Amino acid sequence: MKFHIIIAMFNVEEWIKENIQWIKEQTYEDFQVVLVDDISTDRTVEIVQSEIQDDKRFKLIINQEKKYKTRNVVEAINAANADDEDIIVLVDGDDRLSHKNVLKYLAEVYQQENCWMTYGSYENSQGDRGKKCRSYQAGVINNNSYRKSKWLASHLKTFRYGLWKKLNMDIFKISEVDIRRALTRAIFTMRFRSWYYWKDIKVEDLHDQSGNFIRRVDDKAFSYPMLEMSGDKACFIDETLYIFHTERTPYNGPDKNYGENKSEKWHTRLIRHILAHKKPYKRIEQL
Repeated sequence: MKFHIIIAMFNVEEWIKENIQWIKEQTYEDFQVVLVDDISTDRTVEIVQSEIQDDKRFKLIINQEKKYKTRNVVEAINAANADDEDIIVLVDGDDRLSHKNVLKYLAEVYQQENCWMTYGSYENSQGDRGKKCRSYQAGVINNNSYRKSKWLASHLKTFRYGLWKKLNMDIFKISEVDIRRALTRAIFTMRFRSWYYWKDIKVEDLHDQSGNFIRRVDDKAFSYPMLEMSGDKACFIDETLYIFHTERTPYNGPDKNYGENKSEKWHTRLIRHILAHKKPYKRIEQL
């Protein structure tokens, strides 16, 4: 079983060395890492190059155009050249794995449970466990109602590449129709504040330059359909496998403001709302 660790980065000079060091210390050694830098303006690339040097397990991609997190993750997974049974592991550049046996633990879970994906448990850098670290209830799984339920599919997020291949890449796009429907729902549910902040948002404000990938909320875009396809083949892991750095500085990249100097927050909320109302994927029997 081979793991492919995907790390999307932008201005993470404070944390990326620690991130890489914890990966290097993994006792399970059959892995490769794809790091993609989205035009950092600090020392991120310099630090990564120093840390990985000639280690063939690590591949660094340095963008020449701004692509934002969603497209970075998709293209990094493509660059991994994984086999269907291989496991994709998503780690943010400013976070890290929690201990040296994370991959070993994951390998045992996948072998014992014969699962297709995992989600699980994390702590912040102060040692506090995440409040959403728990499994979806049986009713949610059986009714395929993940999009109507509280979001629980948190770090550490992993999945078989064969499951990823079942996704239609349109899940990373939002249309004008999606926005109009969101505005209509906001009015009928009397969410007038949301309607006010959403009404002037354009499709191009939500995507990268290609128009094919939403800038953010990439995890829900693919996790919803993966959970829906997997059902009880999605495994919750109670063991803490991920450390989330809560002391990180606010994002201040080129997309700090969207449209007419409007806050990124409302664009992100619109994307989340639309993803939660997209048509669910159907359960599948095999990969």
